[in-house]
Amino acid sequence: MGVHRPLGAGLFLYECLRLLMLVFFLLFASFESASSGSYTVYMSSNALFPLMALFIWLKPDEYRNYTTLYMAGKIVFLVSFYSWEIFTSRDFTRDENYMKNIVLLGGGTLISLADILSVWGAWAINRKYRGAAAPESGGT
Repeated sequence: MGVHRPLGAGLFLYECLRLLMLVFFLLFASFESASSGSYTVYMSSNALFPLMALFIWLKPDEYRNYTTLYMAGKIVFLVSFYSWEIFTSRDFTRDENYMKNIVLLGGGTLISLADILSVWGAWAINRKYRGAAAPESGGT
């Protein structure tokens, strides 16, 4: 068993907390725009990460392909977040809601730093179960 079962549980708990934090930050940003559908598209893709983490935690040898999908999704999120941060950081200082923008930017940065750790955890799980044999299909 090693540390991989608790690591999978930690990934799942982190993803649930991350989803709740993203909902909180999006509602904090603007309730009107969050209910209009502009942010719900962003939230729907992030709802898949807790499901992947749940499958990785429960049956890591059977769902070992999900770890690479999980890591790829997190890396895409990190690249897009930091590129967005670079191009919009100068607009944050000119806005009248300066403190709200700083809180949202700081929260996003904390989430992205925790995502780096979750990519490392998924990599450790993937490395453990990489050599496992593929499950039998049951066919002849």
